[in-house]
Amino acid sequence: MKNQIPGGPIHHARYKQLDSLRGLAALFVFFTHFLGLKGNLPLFYRLKLTPLGILVNGNGAVMFFFVLSGFVLSLPFINAEKPLKLTAFYTKRLFRLYPAFIVAIIVSIFLKLFVFDKAAMALFTGWIENFWNWDFDKANIGGLLKTFLLVGPQFNINLIDPPIWSLIIEVKMSLILPLFIVIASRSKPALNIGLLVFLIWLAWQYEYDAWALAVFYLGVLIAKYKNAIVKGMTNRGALFMLFISMLAIFLYNNNYEFPGFIQKLQMPFKYSLSKYLMAAGSGILIMLALASKRITHFLEHRFFAFLGDISYSFYLIHAPILLTMASLFSNKYLLSPVYIFLSSFILAVALAYGMFICIERPFQQIAKQLVAKYKILNSVGIN
Repeated sequence: MKNQIPGGPIHHARYKQLDSLRGLAALFVFFTHFLGLKGNLPLFYRLKLTPLGILVNGNGAVMFFFVLSGFVLSLPFINAEKPLKLTAFYTKRLFRLYPAFIVAIIVSIFLKLFVFDKAAMALFTGWIENFWNWDFDKANIGGLLKTFLLVGPQFNINLIDPPIWSLIIEVKMSLILPLFIVIASRSKPALNIGLLVFLIWLAWQYEYDAWALAVFYLGVLIAKYKNAIVKGMTNRGALFMLFISMLAIFLYNNNYEFPGFIQKLQMPFKYSLSKYLMAAGSGILIMLALASKRITHFLEHRFFAFLGDISYSFYLIHAPILLTMASLFSNKYLLSPVYIFLSSFILAVALAYGMFICIERPFQQIAKQLVAKYKILNSVGIN
């Protein structure tokens, strides 16, 4: 999906349906965290046993974020349609990721200091009760300073805003992604698949965050072969598309479908196999959104487009607000779960929209202006 002015640069249109999918994934993370307040509720358990488990599969949603990042970030450069300038790439990523993140941390600190009721969290599951169960002493203040920079060592990712663990991976992979783009763009299919297999093997040797290398590289490869894949999927009939859709959901929800099998696996397979299957399902969902006109039309509805616009800020801010609202309502009222859900969702959407309008868009525009104005930000290329 691109257009070109004769003699001018190539301009890639934004895939709005993919923005919408990202918005839905962020919403599903919120659903997962809300249902996690009380542990394995009957509704939660029943959903996980059906294809609707996708609605409460927070882990799958994060894998989708990673594959989508690899895809959209590499798309303008992967087939040498646009020169890849490292300084410009990193500048735009810095202005894309950090401003909204810093605001989310400041809001989280404010909520914990002045609104959150720690004593009321004892009625919830250990998973949610453990968050914000600390005081502002010297060690934790030092931890908060590390949080602002997303640095270690001994960096407590759960200290103030639990979802930032995935942002740390995004930042690390953003540093490596240009290299992946160059390698994938210059390599034959066999070599690209071989490198993907090598990265998977590497993750099984070094647990930590090495699994993310293959997940992001998968996104790069989908961008590389996007046209061929979409062409192969287009006009294949409703039965074929239904089969591919079910396969995507099956892979995406593997952690719910085979929990016993995965738990029995030895490390490091136990740690990464499920993530790779989720990533594969995510890649198929991306291709479905590009190949199917019906899915595209559905996802381009203004509601889903809105979710896509605010998805990053919503993802960052929903957990602190959910923690706060859970502590305020706790089990004080008959309809406490309803109050917690509605208040958390409405406040998170409202604040995320404000962050999108006042923080995300302006800082992205600033990054574009800086790159356009200063030649030094376009001076280091690797194409």
